[in-house]
Amino acid sequence: MNIETIVVGGLDTNCYLVSEGRTAVLIDPGDEAEKILARAEGLDLAAILLTHGHYDHIGAVNKIKNAAGAKVYMHKSDLRMVGTRDSLCFLTRSPAPETFEVDGFVNDGDILTFGPLKFRVMHTPGHSGGGVAYVIGDCIFGGDLIFRCSIGRYDFGSMEDELASVRRVLSSFPDEAVIYPGHGPKTTVGYEKAYNPYVK
Repeated sequence: MNIETIVVGGLDTNCYLVSEGRTAVLIDPGDEAEKILARAEGLDLAAILLTHGHYDHIGAVNKIKNAAGAKVYMHKSDLRMVGTRDSLCFLTRSPAPETFEVDGFVNDGDILTFGPLKFRVMHTPGHSGGGVAYVIGDCIFGGDLIFRCSIGRYDFGSMEDELASVRRVLSSFPDEAVIYPGHGPKTTVGYEKAYNPYVK
């Protein structure tokens, strides 16, 4: 399995291109559709997985979906953010993301299979009500739930839910499991247990 990080947009959002063989999945294409499509050239883009609905994680979905025909998956609780200016848009003075059709809504415990790639869904509310993590092997794509030595802002959602989701993720995986966050460098479960002040 190959994981490529593509940093996009004004908020330096991590878009992840996960592939095995020719089959590929995008996680959180937040902006710069042409850049992302160029990096995915030669691959069969099967799906776009969204960790949550904030504009900096969904901004390029419509263009990529139309260009590649990939199906889009997200949690239904964040559907209201699609095509609308949510609180983060107003805070950063950004326009609403282009609207797009969602092909499937994910729930906690779902298994999504795309050729050789199989992702498990964990519902991780807090940063937003529809926040989810996608887990494949020992890799956790957690969106804006956990950052290196920090967590995502919870003023858009719930601090109580955010901390509960963080504890759930960190208690569900071995220390060597890798967390691929929505912004910034990757980290590990063990590192966050040891050094994240929100955990300690």
